[in-house]
Amino acid sequence: MFEVIRHRRLVLAICLWGSVLTQIASACRYNVRETGFVDLGIEPYVLYGYVSQDTPADVVPSFKEISDANPIDSNIRVEIIDTVQQKKHQAMKLLDTWAIRAFPAAVLVSPDGQSLPVPVRAPGKSFKDVLRSALDGILSSPKREEIVRQVIKNYGAVLLIEGPNAEENEKAKQACAAAVEQVGGEMDMMPKPIAHPPVLTALDPESFSKEKVLFWSLGLEAEKITEPHALVLYGKARWIGPLFKGEEITEYNLASVLFVIGADCECGFDYRWLQGTMQTARWEEKRQAQIAENLGFDPESPMIKNEMSWIIGRGYSSYPRTPFGYQELVIEPESPNDVNEIVPDPVEHAAAPEPNTAEPILKPEPLAEGYSSLRYAVCILIGLCALVLVAGVVVLVRAKRK
Repeated sequence: MFEVIRHRRLVLAICLWGSVLTQIASACRYNVRETGFVDLGIEPYVLYGYVSQDTPADVVPSFKEISDANPIDSNIRVEIIDTVQQKKHQAMKLLDTWAIRAFPAAVLVSPDGQSLPVPVRAPGKSFKDVLRSALDGILSSPKREEIVRQVIKNYGAVLLIEGPNAEENEKAKQACAAAVEQVGGEMDMMPKPIAHPPVLTALDPESFSKEKVLFWSLGLEAEKITEPHALVLYGKARWIGPLFKGEEITEYNLASVLFVIGADCECGFDYRWLQGTMQTARWEEKRQAQIAENLGFDPESPMIKNEMSWIIGRGYSSYPRTPFGYQELVIEPESPNDVNEIVPDPVEHAAAPEPNTAEPILKPEPLAEGYSSLRYAVCILIGLCALVLVAGVVVLVRAKRK
């Protein structure tokens, strides 16, 4: 009798241990939004500074001064290229792309491959002053500052870039607002609490002239905007998902992307898609402190970065982020014209600006897709418990026989 009781206790202990182990193994203590604040240093913008033998002596020290100080509070890396001694450097081809023949010169390259010449010379002004002013323009603009403030505090932000047609703009705005409201209304069902719901921000045509770098980073040209565009940003102003335009701007498409931000960090999505390109911005100490306070952990901590690298490393192992080529990922937007379109395999693109037309792999119900990991964990738990119970029955049968 006592032998049977001991066996039953053993079976119960095994069941409890298996349940706890499964919960631990399947749970991630971060959500996608939180991973978006961790900068692993694999996706910087690169500002190439070109010098020659005839370059004034004060130019190189100015480049180096910015190079040494800038990485502390931004996601731009500065690299100086000697056009005489480094003729085989891969960045030299950008000089031909932009027909640059006079030095000093500078070109900014995004993680997605597009490049942008940066004026660093002006009559009557010192090189250092012109370079610093140019860098300020790269790192800051009215709308980007607004976006940074929003994503630090809130769940995320939907950016609507308005077109010339007021009716189309209103239709797109209603779709964006509906998606924001839908996600905000279901935040209490997400794996981890987030204090503030997503927000909507619009960029009107009158403000386009102040947002040259923002348009460039999205692969757009302000003068060619003929219809509304919309995208989702989160974390350190990361662009996640596709750039929706025109009829693709629907509540369903935007909500599908937004729901991912609140999902478990191991929700099964491809991390090449989740870890979107950050916008160029300043991330000085004050902002970092605010982020740490909101998150409850310091995203700049080496331990946090190591842990996050381990979590998302499988996605990066096959996805090198190089400044001279990028990959587009297949998605299926809810669009009457594109719903059956097959996107070709990823290919490398030249450094000239190209719009990012990558689209999300989202067709199921948004919330259900976001919580696929929960269903997976439950299945594992049920299977493990069933296995343990069968083993327990076998143990009890053998005990009775004895």
